[in-house]
Amino acid sequence: MKQRYPAMLRHKLSNVSLSLRKKYYKFLGMQINESVVLGKIKCKWPGKISVGKESVIEDDVVFKTPQPFAETNFVKIGQRVFIGHGCDFNITLGLTIGDDCLIAANTTFVDAGREMDRSLPINQQPVIHKPIILKNDVWIGTHSIILQGVTIGEGSIIGAGSLVNKSIPDYQIWAGTPARFIKNR
Repeated sequence: MKQRYPAMLRHKLSNVSLSLRKKYYKFLGMQINESVVLGKIKCKWPGKISVGKESVIEDDVVFKTPQPFAETNFVKIGQRVFIGHGCDFNITLGLTIGDDCLIAANTTFVDAGREMDRSLPINQQPVIHKPIILKNDVWIGTHSIILQGVTIGEGSIIGAGSLVNKSIPDYQIWAGTPARFIKNR
């Protein structure tokens, strides 16, 4: 009976911490809908992020939006989305995540890259910005990397450890580095 009280107290303190965290990020401009579970995230510009109802964002998720005053710079997370521990969102233009998506731990999203013209050094190449779109009901396996300009079709699955550098049609399973078609779902 005595072991039960510390667990109950820890649970209540966790709920208070979650409530305060959500209020803090709402105060800073993040749009958080009802029943959202918001872990201990890192985010300098929360006004660029919206989270749909009943979504879960676990601890140590990083949101980098290096162009905070650009209208086009945003992260829009749909309803009932799960984002696992340690995911990294490096978004300079835009990321849209549809409803009912699952994003496993340590997945990285990067919507910018560089040109590859041999006449200029790499660090002087123009930066390419292209938005990333995940349609509804997408599942992305752990440790995957999703690059600029990619649209992942509705109902598609990306295998763990995949590098997605081109768009994926609806209801397909892709895996590998770079990701390749495996089969229809």
